[in-house]
Amino acid sequence: MRRYYFPILHNGETQADDVGELFRSAELAVQYGARVARDIASDPDCDRDAGTVVIVVDAYGAETARHSVASFATAI
Repeated sequence: MRRYYFPILHNGETQADDVGELFRSAELAVQYGARVARDIASDPDCDRDAGTVVIVVDAYGAETARHSVASFATAI
């Protein structure tokens, strides 16, 4: 199992994820990051023009994926 982190960029500021989550593969972590972005987009108070992005980062600091909240807003 590897630890992945999911910091969120919102209005040019970063909300760090200091805890992270354990996943068996990078693919599962990427799917989880997409789910986080989808959950944010489903909030009726979500500012879809804020450029909010959920980033998937592995334990070594390498970025694995980025999920734009705005891309999920159109699907809801």
